[in-house]
Amino acid sequence: MVATALTTMAVAKNPTAILFDFDGVIVDSESLHHRAYELALTPFGLSSIPFDIYADRFSNRGVGLEYCAEQIPGLDVARMKQEKDRWFRQLLETEARLLTGVESVLRSLSAERPLAIATGSSREVARSVLERFGLTTCFQRVIGREDYRRDKPAPDAFLCACAALGEDPARCLVVEDSNKGLRAACQAGIPCVVVPNAYTRGGDFALAAAILTTLEELTPAVAELIHSEGQPFPPSSS
Repeated sequence: MVATALTTMAVAKNPTAILFDFDGVIVDSESLHHRAYELALTPFGLSSIPFDIYADRFSNRGVGLEYCAEQIPGLDVARMKQEKDRWFRQLLETEARLLTGVESVLRSLSAERPLAIATGSSREVARSVLERFGLTTCFQRVIGREDYRRDKPAPDAFLCACAALGEDPARCLVVEDSNKGLRAACQAGIPCVVVPNAYTRGGDFALAAAILTTLEELTPAVAELIHSEGQPFPPSSS
């Protein structure tokens, strides 16, 4: 159910476009990222990252690389991240699966308005999964990590997606799963729906326009209602 005070079906101002995070929103990949980091860090003596630490620092707050550097003094973080990405792509090829209700929701929403991906993963990774599940035509744009400068919680990914679509951020809606993604949307001035997963459920989502249990709840009518009652946040000046 929608976990906000959406009690009246007031006249909705339709969002002109909906911007989706990828990992943890469309594809069930948070556990694959977790395993990929552990595999990449094993040669350095760190073969296990506790779930609660990964959920907090990597999935929700976006400070996972700082954690790695703290645990392994002198670590070549950039090189380790490349190795992690290699492991992640390998795991994704064999174990990727869509989250509940994703296919039907995307087909329903894309029939009425433009959709875009704004992800911290590469375009190649996102597109390969979309192609595998026949969802490429649902998205007009796929914005990957190589397309913008600062990662979430900075607003760059979403602002880049809005620019690619030619849309005003305040007239869009973001779908995220994490605190860092919510903060990025807020800094971009875009109302944000949060659909938490096992890794992000403990995050602070007080600024969300709505919190949904599953993506299946995001029908076109619910998207319109959330956008009409959600308050866009002033874009960050940073």
